[in-house]
Amino acid sequence: MALDLSKLLNPEQCLAASQIKGPELIIAGAGSGKTRMITYRIANMLDKGIDESEILALTFTNKAANEMADRVRETTGKKLKGLTATTFHSFGLGLLKQYIQYLGYRNDFTLYDENDNVSLVRNCIVTCGFELGDYNTRSLREFFSSYKTGRMALPEKGTAVRDIYDEWLLTQKAYNVVDFDDLILLPITIFEKKPDILEKVQDRYRYIMVDEFQDTSLLQYKLVSMIAMKYRNIAVVGDDDQSIYSWRGANYQNILNFEKDFPERKEYKLERNYRSTGNILNAANAVIVHNSERKEKKLWTESGEGASISIKCHPNGEMEALWIATTIRRLMREKKYGFKDFGVLVRTNSLMNILETNFVEARIPVRISGGSSFFDRKEVRDMLCFLKVLTNRSDDNSLLRIINTPRRGIGRTTVEKLRRYADDKLITLYQAMEELSSSPDFRASTQEAIKNFLRMVASWEKKLSAPSSLINTIVKDTGYEAMVREEFPDSDKAVAFKMRGIEFLSDRLQRFIKENPEQGLRDYLRSVSILGDEKDDDESSVNLMTMHASKGLEFKVVFLSGIEDNIIPSARALEENMRNIDEERRLFYVAITRAKEKLFINYALTRRDREGKEKSVLPSRFIEEIPTALLQSEEKSKEQMLQDNVAKGRQFLEMLKNRDKNK
Repeated sequence: MALDLSKLLNPEQCLAASQIKGPELIIAGAGSGKTRMITYRIANMLDKGIDESEILALTFTNKAANEMADRVRETTGKKLKGLTATTFHSFGLGLLKQYIQYLGYRNDFTLYDENDNVSLVRNCIVTCGFELGDYNTRSLREFFSSYKTGRMALPEKGTAVRDIYDEWLLTQKAYNVVDFDDLILLPITIFEKKPDILEKVQDRYRYIMVDEFQDTSLLQYKLVSMIAMKYRNIAVVGDDDQSIYSWRGANYQNILNFEKDFPERKEYKLERNYRSTGNILNAANAVIVHNSERKEKKLWTESGEGASISIKCHPNGEMEALWIATTIRRLMREKKYGFKDFGVLVRTNSLMNILETNFVEARIPVRISGGSSFFDRKEVRDMLCFLKVLTNRSDDNSLLRIINTPRRGIGRTTVEKLRRYADDKLITLYQAMEELSSSPDFRASTQEAIKNFLRMVASWEKKLSAPSSLINTIVKDTGYEAMVREEFPDSDKAVAFKMRGIEFLSDRLQRFIKENPEQGLRDYLRSVSILGDEKDDDESSVNLMTMHASKGLEFKVVFLSGIEDNIIPSARALEENMRNIDEERRLFYVAITRAKEKLFINYALTRRDREGKEKSVLPSRFIEEIPTALLQSEEKSKEQMLQDNVAKGRQFLEMLKNRDKNK
């Protein structure tokens, strides 16, 4: 039975989903049901006889990609094993697994995550003869990413940074490793060098959809447009008002690039909102209209006006956090909200600590987005490095981490001798260990330590075909648990916590092998780097997160904390240019549109700086852009409210001065 889109979608969604040939630009406002539209558009393609293997759907998170594929399967009742619904990085990884050999890499390449790369940068600084203390390695790694992707011009040759950068590129190639930038950059390079491969990929993916198009970088757009150019059946879905990731390369100008490259495109706007109340949408519309470079649109809803927006002033940041915690408890008692219904959003991570403290004191369970990843834990990274060495003997960076972990008599002096030998002979560190394991330059005990390590690796290698129990074997053979006990001699809890992390990693590996019998350990390690630590939804916690992390989410009740100038808009944006202010406004717009029923906007009169000093602050200029009529009636007028707040601020500051005098 053919799909009747007119009965399944609103008129605008229906038009967008009905067009399956030619280029299409879909401007989808926040909460406008774009996922539903995308689902039925793909279902419509299949209904019209397009083969599932010809469809490529790209987005930015694994969760979104899986949700998209699952919804299409549910709608069509088909298994759709040939449908490609994935992230840009996963898609790029798939291309490299097929074609990377054309760029001089081996197919057993390792994918480095951010921590791996930072460690590699650190090693390159030392190799170049510079002092580690002179550089912030994480910042340097960020600069290197900008150089590699063309977002920043390269430093001049002969400068220290350029020397380190060149060494870093050479070392990556020598180690047979790629990073996240390479997952987009290298496929483009392959397509440019091998047009026949490009045409092969074009013939495979004749119908392309890109979700969250405003978040694409120039390179991501180049990759997908190269594939689309032959058949020109490409639909991009995005919202320029939600473009908030320029700091990681996203460029909302890609919408203009798309219009230029595909002048025959059809354009549709999805403005009906299914998430928020009228008052929340009116506030969002009133704020974002102050941005000049945007597609004109206005969100609307049929769900009614809803509650007025609360703008609350607090004496200081501590009182703000206490009030939010107290209000969450009150709303739960009055309206029977669950913890999961609350989203508490901040502009910067620095505002989270005081909020988390107050939540804990109020016995409110909290889930923090943006905290330390499971894969950042030392014991987990140690195990992953053992596995990386097993799958890629050229990965000197991973080998350096575990060569003497736990301590086995291969100390720093020995490692330096091995590295010098490897550099002189132009071989890997592992090869140097093999060649020098009986060298008279080392003591007999050192020789034996090297041989024992090589024997262990060789024994583990025999288990690569069935890696399910490999981690447990590594822990046993190396004596890793004994090392952990030495580190925490007085804390069985700490030891148990560390070992549970390793056990959890082992369980994940076993589950991956079971669910993907055609894949092996190397595929698992790449998937870990791709997936990171994507957490499942926690149904029993309040969600505390940055505004950036909130994108794509929704909550019945949203608290915005720290809505002050120099926070949002940030001090940097205020110092630089209007374009940065516009992005900060888009971020505020995204935060507002996460709320379904209630929105509380909070700011303080004073807030502690990094040194702990209390300093007066001003409400965000974005608050002034919200019409007074949308605010709670008790607020009188916005002008009077702000005057009162200034008076309160002066009184509070005077109180602080008197308190200090009396000490």
